[in-house]
Formats: sequence, structure tokens, C-alpha cells
Amino acid sequence: MGNQQQHQLEEDLSLNDYRYLMKQTNLTPHVIQGWYREFLVVCPNGQLNKNQFIKFYKQLENSKTKNIESIAENVFEAFDCNGNHRIDFKEFLIAYVLTSIDEPLDKLQYTFSLFDIDHSQTIELNEMIELLRKLFTITENKMKIYSSESIAHDIFHTLDLDQNHSLSKEEFINVCLHNEFIRNALSPFEKDYPSKN
Repeated sequence: MGNQQQHQLEEDLSLNDYRYLMKQTNLTPHVIQGWYREFLVVCPNGQLNKNQFIKFYKQLENSKTKNIESIAENVFEAFDCNGNHRIDFKEFLIAYVLTSIDEPLDKLQYTFSLFDIDHSQTIELNEMIELLRKLFTITENKMKIYSSESIAHDIFHTLDLDQNHSLSKEEFINVCLHNEFIRNALSPFEKDYPSKN
């Protein structure tokens, strides 16, 4: 992602983006729109550096307990594949979603929509591996025993019953909610994870 070409940004956020950001930040649509407009002015090419990431993240984040500089380091490690010290707006949103305090179900629904680029309502094995790799890097989940590849292969082996090499949104969410490693990675700033059973 960070190594792809620069993308032309939309003049406004999608309704899905507004809904999630409003719920997460308790900001009004007007404030979020102003925040996004400022982003477009500061980063017209859709790319932002680490300092800009920290600035925009702090504008959305209500919590003073997070080390946003550390989050920024992890995000850039996950997304800045070509070493140009820039990430794009979609990567910023993914990072915000994955590091925000929210119900894991809401995070997963929104994360799925961000990774489902073709809007097919499915995610393929290579997309799952990439999603898990970035998730674990961003949240500093040091997977000593299992790799994102092995977890993704296990997920597909278990859930891809029709062997079509893709998971539906429902399959993806259910497996992630019931996978201890992913569940813990989705809630890195929460001490206790409430059971969804």
C-alpha cells in the first residue's frame, strides 16, 4: 500500500467512513468533514509523513493514554514498504481503526470493508495474510510462536469449506472474533476483553 502509486483522494469521505469515525470519536459529521478537508489541503496527493500522521491521529483521538508516536512507528513499519516515509489516507484509516478502543466486531466490519477493495464481500488468502501481518505490526503483537501466514492458512483450512479460496465477510468476522491472537491484537489498549458468547 505505502509502496503503491499516489491515489487521487475523493472530495469527501464515504458514508461508511463517516459512520465509523462518528462512533469512534463522538465528533459530528461537520467536524469530521472539516478534519478531512484539512487533510486534503495538507496532503493533496493523499500521502502523509510520520509527523502528519501523529497530528491527524491526535485530532481524532480522545485518549491521552496512548503513545501515538509509538503507534506511528509501528504503522510506518507495517505500511511503508518502499521506505519513502509516507503512507496513504486509507492506510491511516486502517491504522486508526486497528489501534482505537472499540468493540472488536465493529473494528472487524470496518477493517473488512477497507481491505475489500473490489467490494466483492470476500477476502482471499493473500489479503488475509497481508491484513494479519499489518495488524500484528501495528499493534506490536510479537507473534513468537505463529506467523500471520500460518494463522491465515489455519483460518482458511478451517472455514473455507467450499474450497473457493475466499472467505465471506461473516466467515472472516466470526473466525477473527474466535481467534485468541487476533482478538488480543484487536484490543491492544484494553485490559480485559469482554466475551462475545
